[in-house]
Amino acid sequence: MIPAQHPYEANYQQERDGRKVYRSKPVIAWDDEGQALVVDERSGRLVPANNDRMFIGLSEGGHPVVAAIPGGGWSARFKNEDGTFSVDPLVAWTVRSDGAVIPIDTDISGVCDASTATSNFDGLIAPGAEARTAQQDSSE
Repeated sequence: MIPAQHPYEANYQQERDGRKVYRSKPVIAWDDEGQALVVDERSGRLVPANNDRMFIGLSEGGHPVVAAIPGGGWSARFKNEDGTFSVDPLVAWTVRSDGAVIPIDTDISGVCDASTATSNFDGLIAPGAEARTAQQDSSE
């Protein structure tokens, strides 16, 4: 058995109430013949992903978060439809297993998400940058 070093997911499709429902499981390891192995929750064992008749294939999975660092006073800026901007504080930076660092912001309702995943994301603001910009504007 070879431990999975790169994230892959086994994908499954089933019919539920007349509609297709998709789910996935992470590939934990590969057997000696190269088959993807996933956890079978019922038996508590690793089984080939394609043992399930609902198996439709493998896809590259997302790299899991391995650490989180406080937001440190950073903010994310978003451009509104009317041309104005809104600024939300970063609550954290997540570090993924591939080394990617993702800013996580929160909005007024407390919803947290990856700042860069939003279509109107406009950039990051360093701690104190808004205050420095306001001081420069007032001195001109």
